[in-house]
This record gives sequence, C-alpha cells and structure tokens, in this order.
Amino acid sequence: MNNELLSGSVGFIGAGALGTTLARGMQHAGYRVTAVASRTASSAERMAKGLDGCEAVQTPQDVAGRCDVVFLTVPDSAIQAVSNATRWRSDQVVVHCSGATSLSTLDSAKDVGALIGAFHPLQTFGGPDFSPQGFSHPKSGPDVLRDIAYAIEAESPLREGLESLANDLGGWPIALAAEDRVLYHASAIAACGLLATLVKLSADLWSDFSQSSDQGLRALLPLVRGTLDGIERRGFPDVLTGPAVRGDVGTVASHIEALAARAPGFQSIYGHLSLASLPIAQAKGGLGATEEEQLRELLVSSLQHTGTDK
Repeated sequence: MNNELLSGSVGFIGAGALGTTLARGMQHAGYRVTAVASRTASSAERMAKGLDGCEAVQTPQDVAGRCDVVFLTVPDSAIQAVSNATRWRSDQVVVHCSGATSLSTLDSAKDVGALIGAFHPLQTFGGPDFSPQGFSHPKSGPDVLRDIAYAIEAESPLREGLESLANDLGGWPIALAAEDRVLYHASAIAACGLLATLVKLSADLWSDFSQSSDQGLRALLPLVRGTLDGIERRGFPDVLTGPAVRGDVGTVASHIEALAARAPGFQSIYGHLSLASLPIAQAKGGLGATEEEQLRELLVSSLQHTGTDK
C-alpha cells in the first residue's frame, strides 16, 4: 500500500456485509482500520473482532473523532442523515460507498473543508452460498474484492487516492461523473438483481410441466454459468444463441403460443427480451433481413396482445 492520502487511521460507520468485507480487504492490503460503529453494538463488535487493532465504538461521532478517513457503509437512505449528524474536521476524508447516491449527501463534511468522495465496489456482498447440499458461509475474504471495478467520484487529490485503493484491493477504478451515477447503478442492477429475477422466473416455468422450481434451477444453473463463461471468453455478438439467431420463426411462435396459454405473466418478458436480442443476432450474421422482419412483426404482435408494446 502506497497511498498517502488514505494512510492514516481508517474508520467505518456501518458494519453490514459491504462494510465488513471492504474493511477486511483494506486491512489485508495494508490499511489501518481502527474503529467501527453501527446501528447495533453487536454488529460493530462482530466486525471489529475480525480486524486486528480495530475497536467497536458506540456512535458515528466516535468514529469521526478517532479516524482520519471515514467510510460510510450504511444504507443509501441513511447516508445524509448520518453525515449531517456528525461533526467533521477539515483534515478528514469522508467517503460513501453507494452506487447511485449523490455526493451532495456529504455536503455537511464538505462545508467544513473535508475531502468527500464515493467509492462503489461493483460486486454483490453477503448472503450464504447455495449448493444442492445446502448453504455454506458467505464469501467475505479479500478475494471477493479482486478483479472487479470500483466506481469513483471525487475531486483531485482524493480521486487519485481512491484509484490507488481500487488497485491495492486488486481491482481497477472507473471514473464516474455525477450525472452518470444513476445510469451506472441501473446497469449494475440489471446485470445482477434483474438477471437473478430472470433466472428465478425461468426456473418457475418448470412448475408448469410437472417439475418443481428447485429442479428447474438445478437444471438451468449450468446453462447460466456456461452463458456467463461464454460472454467472458467470446463476447458479443458471438455468445448469443437461440432461435432468433437462426431466424427460426416457427420456434419463436411456438414459444409465444405456449407462454400465452400456460405462463402469460412471462410472455411479455420473453417478447421484450427477444426484441432486444434481434440487433445482436443481426450483428452475429446468422439472421437474414426477411427472418428479422418476420420475427419483429411476430414479437410486436404478441406484445400488443399483452398490452405491453408501449
């Protein structure tokens, strides 16, 4: 670690999955995490026990009073309230870790001369890992912070300090302008939470043909993993597969018919995603103009019948 700006004592306000994982990663990278406070004393104490030289303190003000650098890893809705209730110093660094929240929530720190910034690891944290044999312990070591992007919004010199932190954690920094934060976060949610929702809804379809959602999930997960691996290895458009790529209008029509009869709630999802896939299929080169037009007409017509074509 060679980061002069963040070389002082580091504190955390918020001891959830993100705060705990980031604190452990920073300590592993050579940063001095010395204090943590949380909404409940038990969670702060639990986090502090896993960090050498770190003390659980009672209030956010205790963290601010002891530390040169403070990370706010509280829920997005609490960032501004915590910041406003804390007396900051002009020689401090104050950073929130929200993906979408504006830096203006830290204006109370900025107004007294503190350096403020946002540092968002583009990763999901917490929750046990699922396997057919049951649940395992959540991933919370430094490895989960490696090989990921860190979205950073800050003015110089804090921007460079946070960029160094991203590199020290084994990831890479991406600079975000204030006006781009919400779109960035929407992208992340689509690729994570909405992807998980799509997999869940796809697995639920299995309950409509004498199977169970759990059986469907077990069967589909290798396919999902293979797809993600293909995205990483081959990229777009080469990874795209399915009847739209082949121009197989009949198969798509049969999908729509079956969904309309047996899973109408999923029909519009299928239709919108299939429409969105057509330009990718064209770029891959296997979809002719005639087939593309037929597929588009078929999909638009199916969405009109569901009332979701607007």
